[in-house]
Amino acid sequence: MDLSSIERQVAADRGAAIDRSLDAQLRLATSLCELAKALVATKNGPERDRTAEALAPAQEAVAIRLHWLKAGQVSARFAGEVQEALRVFEQAARHIGHRELAANTIRNACGAYRQVAHTHPQAAGVCADALSKCGVWLCRLDPATAVAASEDAVRIRSGLFAANPDQSGKYLASLSTLLRTLMVGRQRKQAIATYRERYAALTSPEMTTRLRHTRIEDIDLTIKTYTALAKLECATLERAGRLTQQQILYQTSGDLSTIEEINWKLALVGIKPLTPGAMPDPPSRPVEIATTYGALSVRCSARDAVAQVRAAVIAAYATDGAQPVEGSTHLGGVEIIWSAADLELNAAVQLGDDMVLIEQPYPGSVTVMSLKWELANVGRHPLALRLSTRWPVITVAATENMAYELCKYEGGKAVQYAALGRPSGQAPLDEPLAPLDFAALADYGADYASETQVRAAFGNSPMFAKLTHLPANGIRQTAETVPHTDLLFFQKTNAPEAS
Repeated sequence: MDLSSIERQVAADRGAAIDRSLDAQLRLATSLCELAKALVATKNGPERDRTAEALAPAQEAVAIRLHWLKAGQVSARFAGEVQEALRVFEQAARHIGHRELAANTIRNACGAYRQVAHTHPQAAGVCADALSKCGVWLCRLDPATAVAASEDAVRIRSGLFAANPDQSGKYLASLSTLLRTLMVGRQRKQAIATYRERYAALTSPEMTTRLRHTRIEDIDLTIKTYTALAKLECATLERAGRLTQQQILYQTSGDLSTIEEINWKLALVGIKPLTPGAMPDPPSRPVEIATTYGALSVRCSARDAVAQVRAAVIAAYATDGAQPVEGSTHLGGVEIIWSAADLELNAAVQLGDDMVLIEQPYPGSVTVMSLKWELANVGRHPLALRLSTRWPVITVAATENMAYELCKYEGGKAVQYAALGRPSGQAPLDEPLAPLDFAALADYGADYASETQVRAAFGNSPMFAKLTHLPANGIRQTAETVPHTDLLFFQKTNAPEAS
């Protein structure tokens, strides 16, 4: 519906609402809310910016819905409509800059929610959630009132949790909002100390015990953090508090943000942050060379790194007479074999028929995976030699339970090498290679990885790949899970067509 139609609808609903009946007034509030949204949308539209006009209808919609909320319309659905009207009003006020008007209106809404929570106990939960949301909105407008709103939300949720232990997840959510509002304008230590005072006043020891035994399924966690805790068999917050940072980093796919999120949840219930933990003793972890695979890691930090590397790959194949072609299940008349067990070393020094996948799993590096040149002679990988004229390239070649080889190419030639084991069939080197610089690998890798950690992990290919951000798979393990359009197919121009 266009803006003119919405304005006509508001006029019609206003006329019908003269009798002040519930249905008519709520229809008017709905059309006013839609009008406010449409006016705010003109800020980025092709027509004249009419954002300033959104404030009046948004404020009127809030007033109407708050009136009927206090009059007894306390269903969860209607409470959501009140919150939606407040959200639109806050957005309009923020665009225009009416901070005091926004603060006063949200303060009035907080008063209404407190009243309804007292007069209609069955609506206490939705009022607590609304107070928490108002606390978030008020953080930048009136931090003191924001804390008061968040504290009232916690107080309401505390009563509900005391009566029903199944409310632990929602109580934790309200506690999290309170701590966040306390962080505004305060030092972290001061905010946490204030939080602990409020928490102790509202939470009995028995409630704390129940909170610490809250199952992770009932806590608002990111998928990464939930997966990490589940892998370490931490069913509750209390069990999570016994972990170490090293366990999160080295035994799961978690990272520093995972540790930060866990520490935040632990702080809510008075559990100390995760301890760093001791580094695992290198010999305690057996050498583990994963499935056979090969790939290239191109160190390119440009914003359009994937596009640049893709163009360079196409140019490299074109130099040897191979051009991009339509994708198919055969290359040069040879059926594609997806089994890594059948992977053989390719000693050819010129590129030809091939299938290539290019990905960027981490900023600063682009992974290039070739089907025909997945494994090549050390120091003679034709694609790595070509790409290394523009960027540093590291080739990874793993032979299951046998060898793990890394070779760094720079300036169009191989320069460094490191390996465990040695597969058969390798040609001798024309020139010697220097040892691989593990310190540089640590710099390119995960934020928490040190040179010592990288060296200790060498020999365990999954862990080493995690620390260094080098490829952990080849095209055979990856290509079947990506869209067909992401694959590049090359064919020699003089190659015979497949029969």
